[in-house]
Amino acid sequence: MIKVVGLLMTGFWLFMVYDCIHNEPERRLWLWILIVINFPGAIAYFVTRWIQRGNILIPDYFSHWTRSRKLWTAQAKSIGNADQYVNLNNNLLDNFGKFDQVETAYKQDAENSDDNLQTLWNAAFIDINNQKFVSAKQYLQTILKIDPDYQYGDASLIYGETLFALQEFEAAKQHLENHIQHWSHPQAYITLAKILSQQGEVETACNYLETIIVKIKESSYFHYKRKRLISKAEKLLRTLKR
Repeated sequence: MIKVVGLLMTGFWLFMVYDCIHNEPERRLWLWILIVINFPGAIAYFVTRWIQRGNILIPDYFSHWTRSRKLWTAQAKSIGNADQYVNLNNNLLDNFGKFDQVETAYKQDAENSDDNLQTLWNAAFIDINNQKFVSAKQYLQTILKIDPDYQYGDASLIYGETLFALQEFEAAKQHLENHIQHWSHPQAYITLAKILSQQGEVETACNYLETIIVKIKESSYFHYKRKRLISKAEKLLRTLKR
């Protein structure tokens, strides 16, 4: 029974993705919602776009969905922040891998909108999730040239993470050392510590980890995601001190 329900949900989601690609005027925005939010995004698309486009009458109970379009737009613009990048479910990789049309749509938009930072950001994020780090690096470089502080430093952070994934360790080290002068992203400290430990600078690596652990604990923004980052930093710190 559970498998049947799962198949039905997947089929519904696929149908909404297909409809969005072929019929939705705001395709870029809604594809992003459908892919990242998945089944709840499909329900939102069905109620606010598919039904609305077909002029189908719906009960008053669902009317609040159509009045919430601005909320969905605001949420879509926030997709792709650093926490989501770190914690994105592995299933997302499978979804991107299966839908070449989705990726092509974003890439075409990015090629035609060099000054559209959101488009470039979306394209970079797709490449990262597909582990296409070389092209992601190019998109991120373009973003940082236009706005070094884009997404409150998240673009800079993920650029450093991309360099690390490409094993460009010296470039990643230099970038992240500069990054933490302006931003206090815990992941930047953790990745920098990994690079330094690989280069034999264990003491410096430990100092970075101890610094970010204290900063997180003292921060008013101490929630469950940061608890996970503390756990990650503390685990690496214990390993380096052995």
